Amino acid sequence: MFDLIGPPQRLCDRLSRRAMLRVGGLASLGVTLPGLLASTRAADDTNQSRGRRHFGKAKRCLMLYMWGGPSHIDLYDLKPDAPVEYRGPFNPIRTATPGFRIGELMPQLAKHTDKLGLIRSVTHTDNNHSTGAHWMLTGRKHERSAENFNARQTDFPHIGSVLSKLAPVESKLPTFVSLPEVIATTAGAVTPGQGGGILGRRYDPFSITEHPDKPDFKVPNLTLPNGLSRDRMRTRVDLLKQFDRSRRLLDTDQRVADLGAYQQQAVNLVTSRQTYEAFNLDAEPDTMRDAYGRGTFGQSLLLARRLLESGVKLVTVYWHRDKPGVDTTWDTHKSNFKQLKNRLVPQVDQPLATMFDDLKSRGMLDDTLVIWTSEFGRTPKINKNDGGRDHWGPCNSVWLAGAGVPGGQVYGESDKHAAYPKSDPVTPGDLTATIYHLLGLKPDSVIYDRLERPLPIAEGEPLWRFLQA
Repeated sequence: MFDLIGPPQRLCDRLSRRAMLRVGGLASLGVTLPGLLASTRAADDTNQSRGRRHFGKAKRCLMLYMWGGPSHIDLYDLKPDAPVEYRGPFNPIRTATPGFRIGELMPQLAKHTDKLGLIRSVTHTDNNHSTGAHWMLTGRKHERSAENFNARQTDFPHIGSVLSKLAPVESKLPTFVSLPEVIATTAGAVTPGQGGGILGRRYDPFSITEHPDKPDFKVPNLTLPNGLSRDRMRTRVDLLKQFDRSRRLLDTDQRVADLGAYQQQAVNLVTSRQTYEAFNLDAEPDTMRDAYGRGTFGQSLLLARRLLESGVKLVTVYWHRDKPGVDTTWDTHKSNFKQLKNRLVPQVDQPLATMFDDLKSRGMLDDTLVIWTSEFGRTPKINKNDGGRDHWGPCNSVWLAGAGVPGGQVYGESDKHAAYPKSDPVTPGDLTATIYHLLGLKPDSVIYDRLERPLPIAEGEPLWRFLQA
């Protein structure tokens, strides 16, 4: 029997070159190439048919985007047997699922691994915050690979913006909300991939840019002027519509159309009692607010749950900065282990556990998709900057939960240093295709750019084996 040196290369029929060379050795046992191909296709068909049972299972989606890039090797893919310059000081711990281990810093989340589908083989080639984020938020590689430039209308749209275009909610609530801030680099460049991009600004999210843990937190633009009731507001809007109708017939510019859509969205939000109640975090009892934690992330999770429960289809909770322009993200180039242990992970572990308990008790977990993701992982090899780790796109860990995602599973495997996928590599396109599938959109559905060119919403393939585990 012959073999090859180097990693296997997959052919169009999903067999590797190595497997092809082994066919000769199997022929003596009665296994031929046509039979092997047929069995492979049959397995693929079975996986797809089982995975398709989950199509549209998610009625709503909560995306937790950890801006900065958490260290996968210290949280979800620890390598305790690796050399000291790779492994770090933390140990894997047992969880609610036998054989499923995560890092010791997350003991509360460890109680909920029966709900998690953990993917340890997410991979791409961009180590920039700006364009790496665009890739992970949209499923599309940006035309550039660079840092510190602002989002543009030529960017591919966020998943939530695509939902707003192809599957909007039917109430006055927005389809897509983001909070508690718009993410940007420390230099102030707004990260691409957060909004409508080529679809136009009308498909941008309703953005909450105030931290909900502030004592005086209020959502901007949802408060009517003193003495103006919602009924009087609607009357004024009707008059304005009559005035605008003829004017807009004279101007078909896309910017004017977007402005009109913005005005209508604003009116819907201000005049809707349902919207007011959804955003009213003060309606939550103190016990619930305490359980989520009184920090920015915990209160953002709680507000997101209220919005999803009220009818919003997708909420993205971005990791926040404690102060504008000060890097308090997951970008741990310096003191990675100290920052994870003392500052970062304590802000997420208990809130995540509370969120799962809350969603389950309300009967929402079966049709709410929850995603933990970021632009990339961190370098397996520890740097000399007080034990920091740098940007690393080639391997990262992402998890999905709820909405039919089989929990208690680990999909894909990284190598001995958590540096590269060892099996089942997952691209941002594959991940995005899986999310769309669960949300009831076929990944080959198309949207159109401003030149009316059709573009598929996802370039990858849903993770059929992951969905039918």
